[in-house]
Amino acid sequence: MNKPRVKRRPLISVYNHPTFVPSVIPPAPDLRFRDQRQAPSLGEVLFLPLDLLRAIPVGYLNLICATMLPDTVNLDIPACMRTLGEWTAMVKRETEKYLFQFRRNPAEYENSEAYFRILTMITVLQRDLGVTYDPECTKTHIFKSSREGFIHGLLTGDRRGTCANMPVLYLAVGRALGYPLYLTHARGHLFCRWHSVRTGERFNIEGSGVGLTTNSDDYYCSWPRPITEAEVHHGIYLRSFDPAEELGCFMATRGHILQDRGHVLDAIIAYSHAHRLSPMDPSCLGSLIDMLNKEIDLRRDGKMPTSYRQAENFKPEIYASASRFVIDDRYIQRKTGTIPDQTDSKAHSE
Repeated sequence: MNKPRVKRRPLISVYNHPTFVPSVIPPAPDLRFRDQRQAPSLGEVLFLPLDLLRAIPVGYLNLICATMLPDTVNLDIPACMRTLGEWTAMVKRETEKYLFQFRRNPAEYENSEAYFRILTMITVLQRDLGVTYDPECTKTHIFKSSREGFIHGLLTGDRRGTCANMPVLYLAVGRALGYPLYLTHARGHLFCRWHSVRTGERFNIEGSGVGLTTNSDDYYCSWPRPITEAEVHHGIYLRSFDPAEELGCFMATRGHILQDRGHVLDAIIAYSHAHRLSPMDPSCLGSLIDMLNKEIDLRRDGKMPTSYRQAENFKPEIYASASRFVIDDRYIQRKTGTIPDQTDSKAHSE
């Protein structure tokens, strides 16, 4: 088990000042629907008010954002939620079983029961349940599949994860146990944070690797990519997400996966929701602009931007015909009647 790093005084900003109190997130209810049709769809959760969004388990929100992707046709969300509940119960049993170790020697666990509980949770998930970090993911910025970005990749299959889904798994299990956990990010990296309004205890949770490390905010200012003090001060990075921003983070992951598959139009939709839900995150806006520019470039080249819907439903002959319609001067002139549309004229004559 990795030893915690030496804690340093964190950078002071309006968001990590000792007097700042994050929004209180109550323990999420056990999401079991008598009828699966009662479960909110992705389209519904995207526009829920913040107070209703808080009541939905973060694990379900993450899974629902993985639906309707090219490789999630057979995604079984109820089965994943059942597994998540079973893992949570196991973590609870093991925590209660070994709590005497903390009480016997608190100094071994940073004199913090919160630290002991998080250490136990990560130990059970990694050692007993086989959740592991995939070091191959650091060699590329492309998601090979949605399993690398969402927690169904940890709840099923080989259970190998990344910093995109492992912190979300810890968040889902921890909140179900009543822990005051929040999601936050550095530049290009996602992690969790314990922040208790009742006790004021606060520490970062780095579990994307082996064991638990509690890095300071200063550490993330230089790793994995540099962050300026101004970005921290204005709450762009190292700030605890609210539920809407968490959902925005999941939609950004959805956008990345669609972008990596070349589904430009679907990626634009995902990034648009991510930017709307998490406007403080510049990467969401940057990704949206990149995809919009990609669509413009494709249309200028006489190509139709691809989408998952097109891949499933469009017939090749229809797609080939549609790709001729490009928004440029010729398109405008054709619509205004300045020049005739030779393709349409030929079709009418036939």
